[in-house]
Amino acid sequence: QQQPATMAPGAFGDDDELSLEGSRERKQIENMLTHIVAKLEDSGEVVAEVFAFPSDTILSLRHAVSVAAKIPHLTIKFQGLTLTSHFTVQESGLENHAEIQIFPILEAALASGASDGVVHIWDAIGGTCLDTLRGHEGSVLCVQFSPSGSSLATCGSDNVAKIWDTNSGKCMQTLGSHLDWVTSISFSPDEAEVATSSLDCTARLWDPASGSCRQVLKNGVSPVFWVCYSPCGQQLATAGGDFTARIYPTGTREEALTLRGHADNVQMVSWSPSGDLMLTCSTDKSARLWEASSGNCLQHLLGHSDTVQSACFSPDGKLVATSSLDRSARLWETLSGECLRILKGHSGCVLSAVFSPDGKLVATGARDSTLRTWDVKSGKCLQMLEGHRGKVESVCFLVF
Repeated sequence: QQQPATMAPGAFGDDDELSLEGSRERKQIENMLTHIVAKLEDSGEVVAEVFAFPSDTILSLRHAVSVAAKIPHLTIKFQGLTLTSHFTVQESGLENHAEIQIFPILEAALASGASDGVVHIWDAIGGTCLDTLRGHEGSVLCVQFSPSGSSLATCGSDNVAKIWDTNSGKCMQTLGSHLDWVTSISFSPDEAEVATSSLDCTARLWDPASGSCRQVLKNGVSPVFWVCYSPCGQQLATAGGDFTARIYPTGTREEALTLRGHADNVQMVSWSPSGDLMLTCSTDKSARLWEASSGNCLQHLLGHSDTVQSACFSPDGKLVATSSLDRSARLWETLSGECLRILKGHSGCVLSAVFSPDGKLVATGARDSTLRTWDVKSGKCLQMLEGHRGKVESVCFLVF
């Protein structure tokens, strides 16, 4: 039987100028390292043994296990609990010779939330439903995977948000302080915080571990339709019913930068992968591209004949996808603002559109109760995913 691979996140190479082999310094370092055994959750087979410092994050541990076990995408469990990326090895309770369970995850997993109150997890390539999450008592308006893929956040018209364990499908936390529909939810990049937006005219920041509300951002008398963290986590953007989007510096009391230009409600706001650019879309039938630092509008994307419900960047930032109540989605070139493709096929309003992690696919969700996946290069529909009994409000790929 093949021996499990072994490596340490901070291992020394053979060509180090100062060899620590047999030295007192090396012995001291070895004594500081935590030996961790990784087993497949289903079979219990040992697939890797790694060494980590107590101060290493679970994110770096996951990378080490992934490389050693040759499993590209995985989540880590310890004593039945999924470990959160930003916690350290020590904080997670991993001591010397600890045994962790790993769970391989699909390269193209897709989540959808709908007005039937149900969340489905799909294999976007095969088109099969892998899991169904039930717990909301109204429409599920937004679904978002955590950056590590270990959690899924959802929110809806029952005035609550929920955080689910991706592997087990169990609800781990319910966030319930909003007084009206919770319209969107977003994880911070380090997963240490979650933000929600609501028709109660507030955005709220939460501790996902305890479920406690840390901060309330008030938007006057205007509902907040969308909220999302910047890629670096230093800023938070909101979109609202006052025809504007706002950029808040996180962790400070500085005033928000306001993006003005739309002639109606701003439905959604999103960041480019670099964090330099922003997208907004509106009931005024358009989307806009902005410079995040100045708030200057760089492009006005015109072409849809009804409300633009969603807008997002491709993983490389070169393309933009929009979805609209005109029953279509569109692909645009980011810098020129040129419409490259129109994706038609849904028989109802298209409420959500997202790129796959490799940028080769776009997934859409619509009022016709279906999801569709599309080839970005050709614009052809590749799959139609059926299973919801209500309009598909939100779709989200698992991003690595």
